[in-house]
Amino acid sequence: MTMIGDIGWSRFYHLGDEAMTEFALDALRARADVEITLIAGEPEYAAKMYGVDAVSRIGFKRDRPPNITRMRTILDYAESGGEKGGLAADDPAIRVIETVRNSDAVLIAGGGNLNSMFAQHIFERATLAKLARIFDKPYALTSQTLGPLIYDEDRGIVHDLLAEAEFVGTRESYTTQLAGELGAGDAKIRRQVDDAFSLTAGDADREAVADLTDKPFIVASFAEKASSPMITDSDYRLRVIEIVRRTAEETGLRLLLVPHGGAFAPAPQTRDQLTDAQIADSADNDLVQPTRMLTARQLVALTERAEFVIGTRYHAGIFAGAAAVPFISLAPNLYSSIRMRGAAENVGMRDFVLPLDSIDDIVDTAVGVARNRDSLQTTLRQRSVARREEHRKWWDFLVETTIGSEEARVPGDERAGELTEAPGFFHADEVPNDYVANVELVRERLNSVQDYGLVMAVKDRRAALARTEVNRLKAKLRRAEDKVERAEARLSRTDRAKELRERKPAVRAMRQMQKLNVRLRGAARSASRFGNR
Repeated sequence: MTMIGDIGWSRFYHLGDEAMTEFALDALRARADVEITLIAGEPEYAAKMYGVDAVSRIGFKRDRPPNITRMRTILDYAESGGEKGGLAADDPAIRVIETVRNSDAVLIAGGGNLNSMFAQHIFERATLAKLARIFDKPYALTSQTLGPLIYDEDRGIVHDLLAEAEFVGTRESYTTQLAGELGAGDAKIRRQVDDAFSLTAGDADREAVADLTDKPFIVASFAEKASSPMITDSDYRLRVIEIVRRTAEETGLRLLLVPHGGAFAPAPQTRDQLTDAQIADSADNDLVQPTRMLTARQLVALTERAEFVIGTRYHAGIFAGAAAVPFISLAPNLYSSIRMRGAAENVGMRDFVLPLDSIDDIVDTAVGVARNRDSLQTTLRQRSVARREEHRKWWDFLVETTIGSEEARVPGDERAGELTEAPGFFHADEVPNDYVANVELVRERLNSVQDYGLVMAVKDRRAALARTEVNRLKAKLRRAEDKVERAEARLSRTDRAKELRERKPAVRAMRQMQKLNVRLRGAARSASRFGNR
């Protein structure tokens, strides 16, 4: 099987994306004797990290026009067996084409990459899906968020990607609805939990974080910036610092600042790691402690022991819900609000997703959760068990649908994918957040975050399109001006040449007249001398 995930960088570890791909590897290996080739950022690094073969990404950019051309070139090359397309011998797309041709199926692992803000990811996955179709290989998508922004020019590409898949696993109701609106054709669309939900920790992972668990603690994970037009990054950090400081003071618990985006030594620290150090320094409280970069499994092990989890990182809530640990998700922007509310809804914690500007509500909720942790954990444990069982059936269905399973086939029936039904999805009852003064107001604030984000995104998109059009017209004007200048230069050269041609006979005639005058004067002098004689 060929599988793509947004993973495999030696100098950057995005914990949530790595977790989804790592679980997908576990789930495939547990169900089939399958060889897996990863499409990764740095294939040698990814291969060593996960113990599988790996190849480089095809490689696309954020700009659509060159992406469209590159996609067509790659597909022409694949369809023609290399006769058309004109790919260079070292083009990474060739390895991907060969890998898909030699696979039995293709899997697009979890993530929030199908978003027009990241056009390169849309083209990467859409091209991979079309290669699967060229070679008659089934493909599927699991643990996906769509959008929230799918521009008009991308809708056709995303439609084809979804419509020709065997199935599409969506990790929140927003995505389920959007997938239906985009048109999924014959593909089965099914709601599921995020694939990282079922990632497990081992004894070695628990031992690796034992030094962090000697006293009660809160796991706190914050993205390095707001990524929102509603708040500057400096104001974002100030709010996070206040939330962290007040939570530590009012609960008396340690806050372990765990990065989700960072790097392992010897690579230099980056992103969340740098922000965590600033937060801890500014909070000026010994209870606030940044941690080293952890692997996804190590964070699962740490989360299991936490009093509760809080932060702006999406997967912090995923790990907490799976471990039956209460969590408070803080949404600074449109993208995080949609994903966090979906993840929390899966275990009934939707009202524990709070807008970042509701600092008093956030701290009050943190204090309330700390005091009532045991009752919340009992509720979450029941739901986690049910979700994991549902998730197990989902992956049974995934493997049977794509590469087949001997155990699931009816004797004598060699067809795969027709016997196991896609599992349903149960909706968990909401756990009330009794620690905020007005939960309806909090919901409206979250809605305003989403609405404002959409409005600003549309505005920014229109402005970008206007700038593109202006630049296109400027380029066209420059080309026209260059054409005029070249025409004027040709005309000037023609005029000078013509003038020279016209002047040349006159110059000869003048010179001849001058010579004739010289002769005449000479003849006159000679005649005068002759006459005198």
